[in-house]
Amino acid sequence: MWTVRLEQLARGTTFLTQHRHNTWLQHGSSTLRLLCGVSRNSSRDCSVMAIRREDGGQWERRAPLSPAHVKKIVRKGVKVLVQPSNRRAYPMQEYEKAGAVITEDLSEACLIMGVKQVPISGLLPEKTYAFFSHTIKAQEANMAMLDTILDRKIRLIDFEKMTDERGKRVVKFGRFSGAPGMINILHGMGLRFLALGHHTPFMHIAQSHNYRNSEMARQAVRDCGYEIALGLMPQSIGPLTFVFTGSGNVSQGAQEIFNELPHEYIHPEDLKEVCETGDTSRCYATVLSRKHHLKNKDTGVFSAEEYDTHPERYISTFAQEYAPYVSCLVNGIYWPPNAPRLLTFSDLQHLLSPDMAPKHVPEGPGMPRLPHRLVAVCDISADPGGSLEFMTECTSIDVPFILYDAEHHILRPRTSSLITPYGRPATLADQDSSEYMSRSFAGDGVLVCSIDNFPAQLPREATDYFGNLLIPYLWQMLKSRADVPFEEQEKLFSPTVSGAVIASNGRLTPRFEYISELRAQKQKKQAKA
Repeated sequence: MWTVRLEQLARGTTFLTQHRHNTWLQHGSSTLRLLCGVSRNSSRDCSVMAIRREDGGQWERRAPLSPAHVKKIVRKGVKVLVQPSNRRAYPMQEYEKAGAVITEDLSEACLIMGVKQVPISGLLPEKTYAFFSHTIKAQEANMAMLDTILDRKIRLIDFEKMTDERGKRVVKFGRFSGAPGMINILHGMGLRFLALGHHTPFMHIAQSHNYRNSEMARQAVRDCGYEIALGLMPQSIGPLTFVFTGSGNVSQGAQEIFNELPHEYIHPEDLKEVCETGDTSRCYATVLSRKHHLKNKDTGVFSAEEYDTHPERYISTFAQEYAPYVSCLVNGIYWPPNAPRLLTFSDLQHLLSPDMAPKHVPEGPGMPRLPHRLVAVCDISADPGGSLEFMTECTSIDVPFILYDAEHHILRPRTSSLITPYGRPATLADQDSSEYMSRSFAGDGVLVCSIDNFPAQLPREATDYFGNLLIPYLWQMLKSRADVPFEEQEKLFSPTVSGAVIASNGRLTPRFEYISELRAQKQKKQAKA
């Protein structure tokens, strides 16, 4: 017996020296078991995985893997179960043709994957689940789900926390949040301008989900851009300026759509000059980085390292230095707790005052001047109460836009009355299109779009993109056995996967124990309120 084990160890060690680390993790688990002293049962690869049906409303048509990805997995000898769903953008027939088994019962699977949160009734005990849980900030709406995950000893891998050695997310929909977000806000600006008395080329851009794919949407934006280049924008609107916050995938995806318009990128410092001397045959844009608007309260200098560890030491000068010259803000930044906000309630009150109306523009009967320069905000981060203090509710694909009246702190329409609690489809009950138009686009305020599932509007492309990023890590996840202590299995995973395990074996992993404390703090604040 010992001779056999030594021969296995020798073969495994040779294999290790001849292959890259990632390949070895995929195929050389026998060597790792011997070296680490892990039992055979605790490291046995899971030969059955599942893709669950999404329950998060009528528009959620994405999946973590496409039929093409499933075909590759099946060829590796893994059985793939897929829950039936007629809503999924990729039909069941395509998954079945790729080799998947269509079944409601997922109990045979060790690994169950999805996109959004899982209803409590869908959580099977002692399984490994991988999805976006939205629990890392102790989000109140998902704490009951987290409690159930702990009670049922489920191992939870959160896609949002899968990061590389630099802390950058590696599995994400980012680009397909930015692109639909930009398409939607251009559509919304067309309707808002119309409500303010201006027909613009933006009227010919529809919401993202009305296009079969992103290329069709791009063509609509190009057509709009052609009319802008011909000088067909109303002169009384003045030059249009767009500010993109952040430089990650979300911002880049939004900029890819914006770049289809006639445009010119400028330095943030040049925004004021462009508002005074720019022309309406192009759109102006700037990308705002942290160094542009974040300053240490004492030194007035920005240090990325210090800000990442002590954001409370900083203030933002965005509202004073740049915001007065912005027509459309496209926000895609992550906002850590204790960090300064990009815009507060009082900031927005000032920006929406009559003093902030565009100057140096022609006006007259039938050619009204805008009430204020800031027309629209697209908060792709969809983080209520985050970097934009006034963004207290996410919108939805059904109700994509709201007007925020800063003077009276009013949202029109209030999305909470239109978006049902999680697990129930959001509807526009009792609202016809004329009522929605009058409540969303006419009146005082700034137009806000902050849909929390932008990628669902381009579901096939989003699924393809996400699955391509996920597949390299899937083979490690298939080694996960939720009924085995995580400590015994942790070395089977790369830091990218192990660092994303939020809960296992009935408790939070050490890295995420802070959730309990954060949750207690929130409950204490609510009790005081």
